[in-house]
Amino acid sequence: MHFYGILDRYIGKNIVVMVCLVAVCLTVFTGIITFIDKMRYIGRGDIDFLFVCKYVALLVPGFFVTFFPVAILIGGVIGLGGMARASEIVVLQSLGLSRINISVSCVKSLLPLMALVMAIGEYVVPPMQQYAENQYSVYASKGKMSVSKSGIWLKESNSFIGIQVMLTDGTLVNVHRYDVQGDRLVAHSHAQSATYHNGMWQMKNVVTVHFGERIETERKAQEIWNLSLNPERIDVIGNTGNNLTIKGLYDYIDYTEKNGGDSASYRLELYGKLMQPVIMIVMLFLALSTVFGPLRSMSMGTRILSGITLGFGYYVLNQVVAPFSLVYGIPPLIGASMASAVFGVLAVWLLRRRA
Repeated sequence: MHFYGILDRYIGKNIVVMVCLVAVCLTVFTGIITFIDKMRYIGRGDIDFLFVCKYVALLVPGFFVTFFPVAILIGGVIGLGGMARASEIVVLQSLGLSRINISVSCVKSLLPLMALVMAIGEYVVPPMQQYAENQYSVYASKGKMSVSKSGIWLKESNSFIGIQVMLTDGTLVNVHRYDVQGDRLVAHSHAQSATYHNGMWQMKNVVTVHFGERIETERKAQEIWNLSLNPERIDVIGNTGNNLTIKGLYDYIDYTEKNGGDSASYRLELYGKLMQPVIMIVMLFLALSTVFGPLRSMSMGTRILSGITLGFGYYVLNQVVAPFSLVYGIPPLIGASMASAVFGVLAVWLLRRRA
């Protein structure tokens, strides 16, 4: 028995083509809107029309990954709805295929595409978006090398470290370090710049003020700071959403917790990324519910509108539940999976219910 037979290929062709088409349409539409919005950057520093084109082009893969779950829902509604309207679903059932068989065929067809999208989201989108933001900082500032990371504060053991600027080569500028014991400030150090070599930070032009029985000031042209912090971890803090990889999030969560920090928001982001395959499967089952559930007797336009409404409902619930989990101390895993669980139950209920 073949894992992927003729009927699987036929069903898969209809689903995959429509999902890809919808994903491309949503990506292009979002790209146009973003391009129009970013046109206001022209004239800011060295930014011109060509730069805006390149900037938006670098963001396009991120749009595709973001809208792919919704594309599965809408594309599935259109693809399966078209088959139902042509009585092809009835023919497939007369050949002995049950709802479960058809559902499994759809899942098998989309699995390679889902894996590809997940890989793009993990390995392609973060560096491209990071490069886009770096280039924006370079062109906007006319400095052609600096990337503003102002306002970053990190906890390193019994020290608090503030970084004003991080350059594109990983060099830090204007670094402050506050060493504390309990609630007492022991010392304050300021380094004009810092570079990372062999797992250690080489600080330059360091001024340290020691607060003991008397205040003493110490000046050094160079000083080595042995910190567990590295440029990649600093870079994580300045990024959100698709700029963060699963590996980067996991690494920074480990670093934060070892230093007594709160990692709940990063765990929420990590679990949200890990839930992406589940979200895609839920969207597919919601699409299947429009063919086998109570919506099957409705027109194609109504089905598509229902699919869009369900997708929007999922987005709203996820955006509401996720922040609430942080505010009220709910485990991040629950906050990241709640919307998927609710709509997964809804999909199963619609599939089991007859018109």
